[in-house]
Amino acid sequence: MAQILVENLDPVILEKLETIAKQHGRSLQEELKHILQKASEAATYHTGGDMEQARQAVAQAQVRYAGKTFSDSSELIREDRER
Repeated sequence: MAQILVENLDPVILEKLETIAKQHGRSLQEELKHILQKASEAATYHTGGDMEQARQAVAQAQVRYAGKTFSDSSELIREDRER
């Protein structure tokens, strides 16, 4: 498995992470792995994401905006650029 080295970590942050690890009954390394795992799961949209979740979001947006009319903003943009 890969190893990661974090240099110049603020001692206050390290102390907080150690406290959190103790509260969860984990070693610092286990806690950091847990934090990284959760962060990577929350950031799936950066890697292509969950297509089913994306489809659901699009379907919700289609329902929310169904029947609504939106103005063409190109005139407003053009006016703004001419200032």
